Amino acid sequence: MYYTAKKELLTVLYRYIMLTPEQVALILHYHIKTVYGAARHLKREGDLTSLPLPFRREHHVGYVLTAKGAKAAARICGEEDQYRVGEWTADPVQLEHGFGINAFFTDLIRHSLAQPGEGLSEWLGTREATDRYVQVKPSGRKARPVKPDGFGSYVFPGRGRLVFHLEYDTGTENLWRLKEKMVHYAELLPQLWPQVEAVHVLFVTKVSSRPKALIEIWEVLCRDMFGGDRLPCVWTIAENEWERAGMEQAAWQGAGGRKLPLRELPLFALPLSSQEGFLLIGKQQREPSPMKGR
Repeated sequence: MYYTAKKELLTVLYRYIMLTPEQVALILHYHIKTVYGAARHLKREGDLTSLPLPFRREHHVGYVLTAKGAKAAARICGEEDQYRVGEWTADPVQLEHGFGINAFFTDLIRHSLAQPGEGLSEWLGTREATDRYVQVKPSGRKARPVKPDGFGSYVFPGRGRLVFHLEYDTGTENLWRLKEKMVHYAELLPQLWPQVEAVHVLFVTKVSSRPKALIEIWEVLCRDMFGGDRLPCVWTIAENEWERAGMEQAAWQGAGGRKLPLRELPLFALPLSSQEGFLLIGKQQREPSPMKGR
């Protein structure tokens, strides 16, 4: 009964490392009871374990794969040759950081459920997002100049796609390190994105004072280091503002004093032939629908 759900649960945990049952249900468009059932089977088989999330209220737990489960998931994803047991033998570090990244993307999925034709068409976790920008040096060595916490593409039907890189800041990195990240994005993205002005870097910060400081740094870089260059857009927001106001009303701070909700940011144009038929995450068709009765 749970064969498909177990397989899909293995896959999403392999991609996104740690997810709560509620987040899994949103991503896979499953009823929460189906997620619990699949997780129970995988635990008995030694493929999955639960971790407490002490920074969340009401005894929340997150699901993570064991080394055995990760190997099975890598096989399902066709990445068995990339599997490294050492990466899965210890509990994930920076649980709060990982939770915050995935919470942002699942917030977008949750919002999209009531919006016809709208939603997240692409979501790369940290590993996949970083691998997307691997640069091979003349020596043959690989460099990873940018390491996004996530990459996403959100479709607004009839208008275009919001293409963004997520940087989730818990406040543990100093502003100098975040400045370096901005420099790397500004140097690399224009080489790879023809419409780079419609490509965004979104900083979500747990510290309420950080958004203003980050935008001030970005404005200085734009003026003194990259003046006249074609650049991606950098936007910042405090996590509590995002959680309070949501997708429609939360104002993201940008250069030049701009404050805009996500849907008003510059969009990546879509050819007319591509504006329909996207497979949107969280809106998969199920028969019968596991979302019924949620």
